[in-house]
Amino acid sequence: MSECIRTEGIKNLKVYLDSLDSIGDIENVIIVPHKNVDFDAIASAIGFSLLATKMKKNSYIVVDDSPCSIDHGVQIIIDEAKKTYPIINREKYLQIRRNSDLIVLVDVNKKYLISLKDDIDEDRRVMIIDHHDSDENTLSSDCEYIDTSMSSSSEIVMKLLSMYRIKPNACVANYLLAGIYLDTNKFTKNVTPDTMSIVTKLLECGASMNRVTDLFTEDFNSDRRVQELVSKARITNYSVATIVANQEDEYTREELAKAADYLLKFGVDAAFAVGKLGDNTVSISARSKERVNVGEVMHELEGGGNPFSAATKLTETTTEEAGKRLLKTITPPFYTAK
Repeated sequence: MSECIRTEGIKNLKVYLDSLDSIGDIENVIIVPHKNVDFDAIASAIGFSLLATKMKKNSYIVVDDSPCSIDHGVQIIIDEAKKTYPIINREKYLQIRRNSDLIVLVDVNKKYLISLKDDIDEDRRVMIIDHHDSDENTLSSDCEYIDTSMSSSSEIVMKLLSMYRIKPNACVANYLLAGIYLDTNKFTKNVTPDTMSIVTKLLECGASMNRVTDLFTEDFNSDRRVQELVSKARITNYSVATIVANQEDEYTREELAKAADYLLKFGVDAAFAVGKLGDNTVSISARSKERVNVGEVMHELEGGGNPFSAATKLTETTTEEAGKRLLKTITPPFYTAK
């Protein structure tokens, strides 16, 4: 792997991509979102596949398909997109991979957060496009574009598409809008004039806010379960709300995230929901306003995210044990969002 090029602006990223366009030995562009793929991750992956097509390269999107790793609304997008875009799992990737592949990580920069963490060797070209902070665990790459001022990776990818004069169809525009909608917590966090300009472009491409909000709609039974979680909330000395579900109960990542979001309405600085998933792992969903950097808290617990929205997934533990680890981690050093 050559020395990493860290592009300081999106125009410089385009220069790097233009140089790749002229490299004839790249057979496949392998687009890799993070495990437990969410709206922003799958949307930015699909959006980048349009750019790969523009470069006349084959593209494949590798999605972790382990049990209980994908929320209902995201699964709807994947099932719909599979009809048009080559979405594959790790096993299929291992059958088609070539030494000349370009690996593009979207919405992630940590090796341990991707399904191909054991399959990327030193000889492969790697490119990173992300809006989360980098650290010592960031994967070595040939080109790295990490812009924490962006609301989402969907915003970054849509800006790239616009620079290449690529107009996504209404379906892809909906996906990208859903990605922004998620990572801005319904346009309440990390929103800039540039973000809203991108939203306008997506609407002009045919995106529908009604369609996007439908993807986030819970059924009645799920809503009841979220309220059950909220009823278990406790407030710490640091104005932080925590939920620790019973070990015998199973929830989805989406339900845990909804519960944490809901608790912010009660004036706490941050909220954490701990619950068991269907695959016997324990998930922690974290949400924050301004004062607590939940991305750093989740990083300490082997997860990640941004200062306002983050998560982790733990194995070989119980909800009670995970809750105790969480309480030990929530300390004043994380009490200023970056």
